[in-house]
Amino acid sequence: MISVNAAACPQNHPCPAVRLCPTGALTQDNVFSAPRLDQELCTECGACASACHVFSRVADEVGVR
Repeated sequence: MISVNAAACPQNHPCPAVRLCPTGALTQDNVFSAPRLDQELCTECGACASACHVFSRVADEVGVR
């Protein structure tokens, strides 16, 4: 699972990872907000995690996806 650490996001620019997401799982309401991740659309490709430290891979919890 990919996690978003909103506290680590400067929330002062368009998130570069949003345009890199091949499934459109990342959205950003405005340049002053942290990106949001739709886990249903996410394929865990890691493009966002490669682009920015705000995103990281975390182990799935049992029964959660």
